[in-house]
Amino acid sequence: MKGNVWLNWAAVVTWAVVSLPALVDVISGRLAIGHAITWGMATSAFGLLLYLCIWPSRVGARHRIPLLLLQSLCGLIITWTNPNGAAAATLVIVAAQVPHATGVPVTWAWVLVQTAILIAIFGGQTGIVDAVAIGVAFGGFQMFAVATTFLAISERRAREGLAMANAELTATRELMAENSRVGERLRIARDLHDTLGHHLTALSLQLDVASRLSAGQAAEQHVIEAHAITRLLLSDVREVVSQMRESSQIDLAGALRGLVTSARSLRIDLDMPERLEFGDPAQANAMLRAVQEIITNASRHAGASRLAIRITQSSDGVTLDARDDGRGMDVVVPGNGLRGMRERFEAQKGRLDIVTAAGQGFEVHGVMPRPEASA
Repeated sequence: MKGNVWLNWAAVVTWAVVSLPALVDVISGRLAIGHAITWGMATSAFGLLLYLCIWPSRVGARHRIPLLLLQSLCGLIITWTNPNGAAAATLVIVAAQVPHATGVPVTWAWVLVQTAILIAIFGGQTGIVDAVAIGVAFGGFQMFAVATTFLAISERRAREGLAMANAELTATRELMAENSRVGERLRIARDLHDTLGHHLTALSLQLDVASRLSAGQAAEQHVIEAHAITRLLLSDVREVVSQMRESSQIDLAGALRGLVTSARSLRIDLDMPERLEFGDPAQANAMLRAVQEIITNASRHAGASRLAIRITQSSDGVTLDARDDGRGMDVVVPGNGLRGMRERFEAQKGRLDIVTAAGQGFEVHGVMPRPEASA
C-alpha cells in the first residue's frame, strides 16, 4: 500500500522470519517430503502475492481482492504443513492488507473466517483447548493489525483531504487571479480603443482638413507630417488592442498540475498541452471542477490506484477523457459531485458521459465546444 513503506517491509520481514524454522526442517529432512513440497510452493506463492499486493503499482486495485484470497489460502496451507505455530502470522499479514481492498464489514468477516479455519487446523494437530487458545490469540493479532490499518487509512485520507483542499483553494485562487488579469487586459483594451483611438481618429480627420486649408508651403508640410504620425499612432493603438484581446486567454495548466500533485494516493497520468487556454472563464471553471471531481471520486470512492486524464484542444473545442482502475459499479447513482460536473458541461453547450461496470473502473468522457461554435 502506497505511503506505508515501513509497514510493507515489516510484512516482508515477518514472512521471511516465520519461514526460517520450516526451511531448516526441510533442509534437515525433519519435514515429510510431501509437506515440504507443498510448504515450499505455498510459501513462494505467498511471497509473490504479498509483493503484488503491497506495491499496488504492480497490479490494479480491482485485482487486489482475488490476490488476497489466494494469499490467505497460501497462508492457511503454510500453517497446515508447518509444525511451527508461528506460521499463522502469515494470516496476520493478510488481515493487515484487507482494509485497503474492501470495507469494514467484509474485513471483520474475513478475520473471523480465517480464525475459524485456523482453529480447525490446530484442532487436528493439538487438543481442542489448545487449538482454541492459539486460534483466538492469532485472531486477536489479526484484529489489532486490522485496527492499525484502518487507523493508518483514516490518517492518510485526512492528510490527503487537507492537501486536496489546499490544492483546490490554490487552483481556485489562480483561476480568479487569471480571470482578474484577463478582465483588466480587456478593460484596458476597450479604454484604448474607445478613448485614445477615438481621439486619434478625430485628430487625424482634423489634420486632414487642416492640410487642405493650409496656405503656406511650410505649414502644409508640417501638417502632412503630423497627419502621418497620427495615422501611425492610430495603427499602433489598434495593434496593441488586438494583441491584448488575443492574449486574454485563461491558462489552466498550472492549476490542473497542482491538483494532480496533491493526490498522493493515486498514480495520475495527466496528458494535456503545455498551455491549456480558455477564452471563456466559465469553461475554464467547468474544466477545473470536472478534473477536481474526477480525482476526488477516484481516490475516495472508487478505490483506484491509477488514474489517466487526457485533455485535448482543437478548432472545435476541448475534450476531457479520464479512466481509473477502481471497483466501478453496475449502476451509476450520481451524487452532487457528478451531477454538478455534468451540469457545468451542459451549461457550456457540451456533454459529459460516464461509463462504468463492476470491476471495470470509471470512465468519464466530456466535450465542450468553443464559445463561438456554441453560440
